[in-house]
Amino acid sequence: MDFTISAQKINQAVQRAKNILLIAHQRPDADALGSLMSLAEWLGNSGKNCVSFCRDLPSVTENLAFLFNLDLLVSDPALLATQQFDAVIVLDSGDLSYAGVSDILPKLSPVPVVINIDHHATNTNFGDVNLIDSQAVSTTEILYRFFQINKIRISPAMATGLLAGIIFDTSNFTNHNTTHGSLEVASRLLLAGAKLPQINDFILKNKTLGSLRLWGRILLRLNYEPEFGIASTVIVKQDIQDQLSGREVTEGVANFLNNLSGVKAVLILYQEEPGLIKGSFRTNDDLIDVAKLAKILGGGGHRKAAGFKIKGELVELEAGWKIV
Repeated sequence: MDFTISAQKINQAVQRAKNILLIAHQRPDADALGSLMSLAEWLGNSGKNCVSFCRDLPSVTENLAFLFNLDLLVSDPALLATQQFDAVIVLDSGDLSYAGVSDILPKLSPVPVVINIDHHATNTNFGDVNLIDSQAVSTTEILYRFFQINKIRISPAMATGLLAGIIFDTSNFTNHNTTHGSLEVASRLLLAGAKLPQINDFILKNKTLGSLRLWGRILLRLNYEPEFGIASTVIVKQDIQDQLSGREVTEGVANFLNNLSGVKAVLILYQEEPGLIKGSFRTNDDLIDVAKLAKILGGGGHRKAAGFKIKGELVELEAGWKIV
């Protein structure tokens, strides 16, 4: 369906609805929370009853808390069963499992309209209405266009959330996924009142002495395969203490290594829990699509950044680290 038509249909569904459920994916990042914030702000100003849900609330890192009042974020699925919703909007999720609600939505009664807004190339189009653009750098960029199409005023708070998602997903406009369009949207969000210094302080200036020491241990395990141009390293559970989430460390190291000269792709393997390994791919090579690699392994994502999960244990042997 045409993007403009889908955007208009979503607005119509929202206007008809009285009670709306917003869903951010598990282990939310700045794009997910920025999307959530901008929609919640708009719906609240429009007089809609809105509930914001994230199944993995404890994983929200302190530096992202400025994007959303965490006291207003519901994480207990049982609380949703006691309410009725006319519409459900799932944000920044390729499928309902990633959003953490594949077991929740079928139980909602009466059955709500499911709206799917996302920018992942591997999105399964699970919504009754889907607003998908895999060329957009972030879901917040898609929401900016949604607001523009429907002539919805973007407040300074909404603009801050939207810009935060763009800056995070482009690594402050340094990733190869940065486009002319994303830069133009960012400039318009600044004109709408987005607080760039606040975004920089909380999203970009987030490294501590402890985190850099941790990075040092992880980088000591760095391995390079010149035949394929792939750099890889591993993160074990003992590395991650209370100071940082595994997701934050994994993504930070992956993005850092993706800037290495001569490296075509980066793979980070993280022992997320006993028997479960999370993998993160990054690339700046125009000939490589890591989303396809991740999909083979049961994951998904973008052409330049993707992830997956597999069963196994990371074990250090004399020849190096292996999955067993």
